[in-house]
Amino acid sequence: MLLLFAGNSAFCQSDEESVFSQSDEKETSEEPTQVDAPKFYFGVGMGFDYGGIFGIKAEYLPIKYFGIFGGVGYNLLSVGWNAGLTCKTLPDKQVSPNLMVFFGYNAVVIIDNYSEYNMTSYGVSFGVNLDIKIKRNKLSIGLFFPIRSSEFKEHYHKLENDPNIVWDNKLLPIAFGVGFNFGI
Repeated sequence: MLLLFAGNSAFCQSDEESVFSQSDEKETSEEPTQVDAPKFYFGVGMGFDYGGIFGIKAEYLPIKYFGIFGGVGYNLLSVGWNAGLTCKTLPDKQVSPNLMVFFGYNAVVIIDNYSEYNMTSYGVSFGVNLDIKIKRNKLSIGLFFPIRSSEFKEHYHKLENDPNIVWDNKLLPIAFGVGFNFGI
């Protein structure tokens, strides 16, 4: 019997059969590792984290579990923006749930033919999202909980009680977002 050791590999040969084994071989996975995972993402989408109904978002990951992002978009009234932090709970997995906190645009009121009543709310929002990794890119789907300013809430309730204003839709206490981000 001949036995050789080279690095972490063991080769054995006998008269009966040949065997090859890797003692420390790691399982291969299609999930990106921290070494090859992007540190920067740039994407397009809609939602608070993209600044509005259509916008762009950039994200930088200075460390494995935390990201810093900013988004700019159109919120149907003007330019909307947001900047914040993400906590990546499972950064090495293909599907990673994340916690978010950010500041910026989080509501807008638009009254047709009464532009003096239009208003954008800026404040803190909290959220959770899922990053679904597709090679070096990711699809992000989020659920957000805005903390709207007291000035905005008073303005909204005043308009809500005005009999001359007909509402097409009501302001929701939550918001959704979706976007595709390219790893660069």
